[in-house]
Amino acid sequence: MTSAALAPEVGIFQRTANLVFGSPSTRRGNGGAEASFVPQVLRGARWRRRREDAGVFAIDRRGGEQSEGLPRLWVSEPAPDGTGRVFVASYPSSPDRGGWRALELADIYFGEALAHPAPADRRRRVDCYRAAEILLLHAARRGNVAAHARLGVIYRDDLCEGEYWEGLLEGRALHSASTPCDERAYLHFSFGAYHGSSECCWQLGDLFAAGRGCEKSGERAVEWYRRAFDLESGAADEDRASTGNAALRLARAFELGRGCEQNFRRARTWYRLAAISLGAAFDEGQWHFKRERIEARRGVARMAQEVAGCY
Repeated sequence: MTSAALAPEVGIFQRTANLVFGSPSTRRGNGGAEASFVPQVLRGARWRRRREDAGVFAIDRRGGEQSEGLPRLWVSEPAPDGTGRVFVASYPSSPDRGGWRALELADIYFGEALAHPAPADRRRRVDCYRAAEILLLHAARRGNVAAHARLGVIYRDDLCEGEYWEGLLEGRALHSASTPCDERAYLHFSFGAYHGSSECCWQLGDLFAAGRGCEKSGERAVEWYRRAFDLESGAADEDRASTGNAALRLARAFELGRGCEQNFRRARTWYRLAAISLGAAFDEGQWHFKRERIEARRGVARMAQEVAGCY
């Protein structure tokens, strides 16, 4: 895997601007995100070209070998005038107890990456996921369980395409070997599942069902799907997407007899529950579960035929 240390490093002028004008977050809050030592009259073609070539993020203050600390990340977004990017925040800039600020910034990068699926935007998309990974590692270190769920998705789908963060000791070790993505995903989903994350539970069940990062086991997969459903079903702040995804996977298991006995009636019940929950999640704006919602609805009709014996 390629180390994310190859990301652009923050230069002396950016550090000086940080000291004189305040952090990017402070300047943004005071309406001065464009603060620069370059006078407005001198912001010509070369200045604009440098801004156009600015990276999606930049690394500052890498951790020492003893502490193996995560780096400070300078966060950017597309410039308002459409030419290049501007720094709008740096992280960490506060204690951020619970890692919620890091999670918020990571979600912004996630959204930008998802908005650029074209092959021509590969570099921008991968860099957004690389920045999100480092921010999520910060959040996970601060005990944020939701960050573990997102890290699991990054590693499961290899969203950074092999370009992950490595600490100084790991990068300099003569015989170091990067942990495979499936194993990383398993570790993060396991942590989240054991700390009460329903999303991590059904994601962990998927890993057991496929044998990715762990020994394949249909029975263990069904256990985690049921655990995910039980955690959310009927809760005051129920996550309908997690309830629906867990129910959908239980429906598949009973329909195919994977990890449990084959039972079309029980499969129909689970498909119905999945269709209701995923439909509600879709209506609430979680459009990325559209395919699962359609699958659940079709499953209800298919199981009805199986139970009735009418084809």
